[in-house]
Amino acid sequence: METLAIWGEFLGGIGVIISLIFLGLQTKTANRLALAASQREQRHIWQEMMIFMANYSSEYREFLNNPVMAPDRQTRAAMMLYAMGNQLDTLLKLNQEGLETDDNLRYVMDAFVGHVSTPGGYAFWQKMTDADLYGDDVLAAVNTRLSTMTVPNEDLFTAMHWLKARPGEFRSQ
Repeated sequence: METLAIWGEFLGGIGVIISLIFLGLQTKTANRLALAASQREQRHIWQEMMIFMANYSSEYREFLNNPVMAPDRQTRAAMMLYAMGNQLDTLLKLNQEGLETDDNLRYVMDAFVGHVSTPGGYAFWQKMTDADLYGDDVLAAVNTRLSTMTVPNEDLFTAMHWLKARPGEFRSQ
């Protein structure tokens, strides 16, 4: 009888170990699925923002070159940078929780910093920083990156020449 009890305990222990291994594998799979879902959602949001920017490219281009413009046009353009900054804030927080990859965060950070380093974007960023509009994560990350650059700069316009204003293209409207 004692031998059966020992075998029962042994087999019960093996069952617990197998259950723990299975639970670990299920947790790993669930984490990978959560990461994939988060990335799909963030990329969808980014795609929607790019479509909005394309629809209002005139306002956005004017704003990046010089944010002094008609209030409605300025608001549409500023909303694009608000949205990009909000997206970056979300990605920073998701990345800290392991739900976003470093490469996707870097891409959005590079894009946002590039846009806010332009003459108009930098004027916008300074006002937002002074108003403490963005969260601490975004403020610290972006200001750290901007501190390594000469701002405002024309580098984004060199890489994305279609954003650069042509002489006399934008007049006060």
